[in-house]
Amino acid sequence: MHKHYTYFPLRPCVNHFSHNHPLRPIDQIREQDELVCSGCGLQVVGSTFICTKSDCNFLLHKSCFELNSLLPHQSHPRHLLQLLPVPPPDDHGVRLFVCDACDDYGTGFDYHCSVCEFDLHVGCARLPKTIKHVDHRHLLTLYYSFSCINPDIVSFVCDVCGQHVENKLWVYYCDECDFGIHLRCTIPDCTDRLS
Repeated sequence: MHKHYTYFPLRPCVNHFSHNHPLRPIDQIREQDELVCSGCGLQVVGSTFICTKSDCNFLLHKSCFELNSLLPHQSHPRHLLQLLPVPPPDDHGVRLFVCDACDDYGTGFDYHCSVCEFDLHVGCARLPKTIKHVDHRHLLTLYYSFSCINPDIVSFVCDVCGQHVENKLWVYYCDECDFGIHLRCTIPDCTDRLS
């Protein structure tokens, strides 16, 4: 795809701390373009910022472009989380992180606490406090570990997939029905989602 000839009209370029080339705002990214955000790693549709260099594939969702560089988060109240364009290198120079919310790897934007070595995907940092899940009739509430539901709980099994969930991982839970899921099984009912 010739990105500079596809999208009109051209608008003024802007800079972003995460990239060394200017970015141009574009509104017409379609699902069939199959482009992936360089920040969060998810597919891009709609408003996007795309690199002006023809040999560079860097692009950001508008929402990733507008992320706060410092984030206070309830899951980590002792320190602000800093938005990093790439994770800090480990002892071997590898730049990836494991998200403390969902336990998945990340290589793009990272909300990071250098004091505690705490990391969140940008998507996990923005999860809603409650959701309506396709497999459950009540709202599910987000907890930052299953011991936050009840300190006496010694193990937690996801009610969707049956997998045991580590206590440090985030879960959505319905207290009324004792129904809980880990983030990998979180499929919101988009017709009735609440924030």
